Amino acid sequence: MCSDLTDTFSPEWTLAKYAHDLSFCEVDDETKQQISKMIFDAVIISIGAYNKKHASGMINEDFILENYRSDRGSTLWSGRGKLPANFAALCNGTWAEILDYQDVVVDPRNNGHLGVTVIPAAMAVAEREKSSGAALITAVAAGLEVAIAVLRAVGRKHRSDGRGFRTTSIAGPLGAAVACTKLLGLEVKQTLNAMGIAGACSPNGLMPSLSPANGTFGMDKDWVNGQAAQLAVNAADLAKRGMTASDRVVTGEMGILASHSHGDAHSLIAPASGTPNISNISLKKYACCYGVHSAMEAAKNLCLSSRLSPDDIDKIIVRVKTDSAKTLATRNITSHMAARFSLPYAVASAIVRKDNSSMHDFEEPAIFDQTVLALMNKVEVVADLELTEFHTQTGGFPAQVEIQTGNLKLSERVDYPMGSSQRPMSWDDIELKFTELTNDHFASKQQQNIMIAIKKISTMHDICQLSQLL
Repeated sequence: MCSDLTDTFSPEWTLAKYAHDLSFCEVDDETKQQISKMIFDAVIISIGAYNKKHASGMINEDFILENYRSDRGSTLWSGRGKLPANFAALCNGTWAEILDYQDVVVDPRNNGHLGVTVIPAAMAVAEREKSSGAALITAVAAGLEVAIAVLRAVGRKHRSDGRGFRTTSIAGPLGAAVACTKLLGLEVKQTLNAMGIAGACSPNGLMPSLSPANGTFGMDKDWVNGQAAQLAVNAADLAKRGMTASDRVVTGEMGILASHSHGDAHSLIAPASGTPNISNISLKKYACCYGVHSAMEAAKNLCLSSRLSPDDIDKIIVRVKTDSAKTLATRNITSHMAARFSLPYAVASAIVRKDNSSMHDFEEPAIFDQTVLALMNKVEVVADLELTEFHTQTGGFPAQVEIQTGNLKLSERVDYPMGSSQRPMSWDDIELKFTELTNDHFASKQQQNIMIAIKKISTMHDICQLSQLL
C-alpha cells in the first residue's frame, strides 16, 4: 500500500475524500430535484419491466427468492417481498436495466448509464440502515459525481473499434460503492478501499448482446447491471469490516485507465466542491436506446406538421453519428431488445404511431406490427461526419431526418431530445411516465401517495417511508 503522504495526493484519495466530505447543504436545490426524479425514474421503470414479466428479470428474481427470501431486509421494487440488501440491489438493478428507459450521462468525454446502477444499490442500503431522504440524496450525488469523474478519465475508446466494455461496469460499481459508503458512514480510507474492491472486481460488462452483427440481443446485458449494483453493496460492507484493496484502482498500473482507455486517458479529477456534473444526466421520454431519440422526435415532428401518412412516404434518410449508424442498424426485429436498439424500427414506429407513442411500442405484439415493419424498408441510415463531430464536442446524440414524398423533401434536425439537460423532463412528464408504467401495478390512490412522497423525499426522516409505499 502507498504511504499516507502518497495517499493524500493520489487522485483516488482526493476523489474519495470529496465524496466522504460532501454534505446535503452542498447539493444545490436543482440537483436535489434532479436526483429525486432519478430515484423515482429508476423505481418506476423497474416496476414497468416487472409488469411485462420480462424473462431476464423473472429468471433472476425467481432464483434469488427461492434461495435467499427474507422477512426482513430491503424491498424488491417488483412488490414480491424483501431480501438482504445486496440481493435486493441485484434484483432491482436487473429490472431497472431491462426497458432501456433509464438515465443517460451526456458528456463530451463519455456516455453511459449510472443512476440505474447507483440508485438500486443506494436504496437497498438506505432502507437497511434506515437512512434519511437527505442522506440518500447526498449519497447518490456523491456516487454519481465519482462515477462521472471515472468516465471522463477513461474516455470513449473502451467501446470503439470493435471493443465492447460498458460504462455500467467500468464506472457504475465505483460510484454505487461510494454511495453505499456514505450511507454506512465510512471513513475516507474505507471509502477508498470500497472503490478499490468495486473497481477490481467489477463484472466484465462486455457488449456482444448489443451487437447487430452478432444478432443475439441476449438477457445478459440486464443482469450485468444488477451484478454491478450488488457488487457495490458488497464492496461497501466489506470495506466497513476491514477488507482492503488497491488505492490506485483507476490510475495505477494495471488499473482501469491502463486497461480501458486505449490512449485516450485524461486525469482523474474530483469536483472542487458541490455537484457540478449531475446536470449532464438526461432522463428518457422513450423506452429505447438514447441514440434513437433525436431521430424519433425529428421524424414524428415532420409527419405531424405535414400530416403525412406512411403510405405517402417514398424514402426516409436518417443521419446520425458514425458509431450509431453501425451499432443501431439492426433490421431483424426478433425481440423487444432488438427493437429498442434499432434506428430503422424506432423511426418507423414514431411515424406510424405519432402522438400515440408509448412504452408499449417496444414490446410484443407492437414490435411485429406489419405497418411499422414495412415502413422500415424505406429507412436509410447514414453516418454523418458533422453529427459525429457534434457528438465528440458535446456528448449529445443529434439526428437529422429527411422524408421524401414525390418531389417534396422535408428535413428536421434534433440535437437534444426531450429529457436532455437542455430540455429536461418536468414533474408532470415524470408523472405521465409513472402512470403509464404502473397502471397495472398500483391503484390510483396509491400512485398519488407515492408521487407525493417522492417529491418530499429530501425531508423524510427514514427512507422506509417510501419503501413501504412500494
